[in-house]
Amino acid sequence: MDATKPTDVDLISTYAEYIREVRATVNALSVGSGVGVNALAIAAGTTSLTVGTDLGLYGFEVVIVTAAAAVNISKILGGTQGQVKRFVFDDNNITLVDGVAASGNLYLNRLPALTSWIAQANDSIDLVNIGGDGGVTTHGYWQEVSRQIAVK
Repeated sequence: MDATKPTDVDLISTYAEYIREVRATVNALSVGSGVGVNALAIAAGTTSLTVGTDLGLYGFEVVIVTAAAAVNISKILGGTQGQVKRFVFDDNNITLVDGVAASGNLYLNRLPALTSWIAQANDSIDLVNIGGDGGVTTHGYWQEVSRQIAVK
């Protein structure tokens, strides 16, 4: 595949339309549009992360995360509905704080409700934004989609 072809203007006319559309989509993904990877070192005392500052604006983002000291993350601000963030933890310093479904809170799926999760090195969690508009005031909330506990 060539990430420069087909372009939006100059499609390869010998291919059927559905093939051109699929190629354009695959090529867009291959050059990073909509998908990203971010290495994030969280400073001591941090309680929230912000999309567009700490996290990328990608529709799907893998975040390899560490913290300088023990931190309790309770919010992700500035999200847009449908964004997915996969956090892969590189140390044992990060605790995710479960909250109610409102205003940038993390909404985790483990019982008992409203308990924190202390992530260990090599654990991962996927969160999807529900209701955010990417604005300053409507952050939505971040629903847990899946969690993987490291066994090694």
